[in-house]
Amino acid sequence: MSTWKDDVVKALENLGGVAHISSIHKEVEKIRKGNLNNAVKATIQRELESFSSDSDIFETYLGRKKDLFYMAKGKGNGYWGLRKIKNRFYWVSQNRTFNIERQDGFLWAPYLDKRKKKVFHWESLKDLKDGDIIFSHYRGTIPCVSIVQGSPIENHPRPRLFSNALSWMAEGRRVNVKYIDINPILLTEKFKSEINRFKKKEYWMYNDKLKHNQLYLVPIPYGLAKFLLDTIEKDQNITISDLNNFDESSEVSIDDLKSKTRKKSNKSSGQGFGLSSAERKAVEQRAMEVVSKEMKKQGWKVEDVHKEKNRGYDFVFKKQEKLIYCEVKGTQNSDAKVILTKNEVIAAEKNYPNSALYIVSGIFLDRSKKPVKASLGKLSLKKYPWEIKKDINEKKLVALSYQYTTKSLVLLKK
Repeated sequence: MSTWKDDVVKALENLGGVAHISSIHKEVEKIRKGNLNNAVKATIQRELESFSSDSDIFETYLGRKKDLFYMAKGKGNGYWGLRKIKNRFYWVSQNRTFNIERQDGFLWAPYLDKRKKKVFHWESLKDLKDGDIIFSHYRGTIPCVSIVQGSPIENHPRPRLFSNALSWMAEGRRVNVKYIDINPILLTEKFKSEINRFKKKEYWMYNDKLKHNQLYLVPIPYGLAKFLLDTIEKDQNITISDLNNFDESSEVSIDDLKSKTRKKSNKSSGQGFGLSSAERKAVEQRAMEVVSKEMKKQGWKVEDVHKEKNRGYDFVFKKQEKLIYCEVKGTQNSDAKVILTKNEVIAAEKNYPNSALYIVSGIFLDRSKKPVKASLGKLSLKKYPWEIKKDINEKKLVALSYQYTTKSLVLLKK
């Protein structure tokens, strides 16, 4: 015979995944083929709570860890959902560290505070696992969602750009993440009240007066994560599948996802999304600004030729008798692929050994600005001289397509 837990799972599946407790009771009655008394109803409630991370008893009740259910409309509303997504969810507050962490694609927290004691919301980093999803809080908005890449890195030194005044932060824990810039969610008083509906523990992002608590990284219940994801999907048509498959080089942009004409079949394909043409232009322009500033600092004369047709590179750097023909690419994340045109590859081969490829990563797109504004970014790759044949042999440069002609290029004599 099936357990009460199994019957509750089956009932929610029959009801479409989300239902009020009264509907769950009726569906379990159908499954069990009999009326439920109050004691049995209490058992169903206990099963829902003990197998839900949204509940206060989840971590203590009989040591159960399986997270099957979530509170679909916040605590106390009686609506329950069947959890199907395997990712775990977190909230990170990055007001002082956002620019550095966003640019380099990581989260970092020290092991101990000034009093040589552990801090629970810094310790949360050790629980992060590959694929976990994090919502970034920055200056009253949620401008990014990030995906954890790999496992936490222990004994990592304090990031170089963190304030020197924090000398007691000698070592800590780092987690690499892939940031995805979204149209920022404005955290209004009304929105914060909605967030607080899911509050279940003392350590929460907002107190009862909706003031922000000083917490770095805290886990959030699936119910809140679903509310935030639903908000993003409603506003921008981005699903959790899209987030997991984000690819800057994709031809599907956020603008395409927001379009009413986008087919559902495309949306469910997990193909992910990339940048619009305007966003790509902003990223490339920011990358060029970073490279230009760096090279001028090193004493090079910088000539911008990116608007000239058929050049195949963006800059000419000059210092005394030396010339460098440099192609510049920009990315939002350090692990992103960059796309090179045929013209750029030919120019690099032609100008070798004076050709160069510079890549600027960690560029932040502020989509609250119209037009979109790009900022941050660091010069993460300086390939000079840029040898195309070597990159091909090492499979760093890979052809995405070939063109085959069916016409003979040579006329044969009769």
